[in-house]
Amino acid sequence: MADQADVYKYYEPTVQLNNLALSNIHTLASWGVGTAAGILGLTGWNGFIFFVINWIAISALVFFVKCKGDSSVYFKSSFMDVAGTPMFNTLLSYVLVWTLMHALVYIYD
Repeated sequence: MADQADVYKYYEPTVQLNNLALSNIHTLASWGVGTAAGILGLTGWNGFIFFVINWIAISALVFFVKCKGDSSVYFKSSFMDVAGTPMFNTLLSYVLVWTLMHALVYIYD
């Protein structure tokens, strides 16, 4: 049986708010990074590498600045909630904004 302290370790509404805030950070960051990639004219794998590098930087900032190096206080599954899980959720938004901005800037070249 689970230890009594483990059962009440997380207050679920607060964890949900933290996940929502993290989702908003990652979504807005992916839009900004997608805009930058489109304006810079990145195509193909260069655009995806640009996304991964920026994703690592943003996740590190969230982990070290907002979570103070211990994400298990704010999330249930530690670092994977901060870095891994939302990556695939915002990849499509990144690709959408990236291709839109690239088309708008370089359509008449």
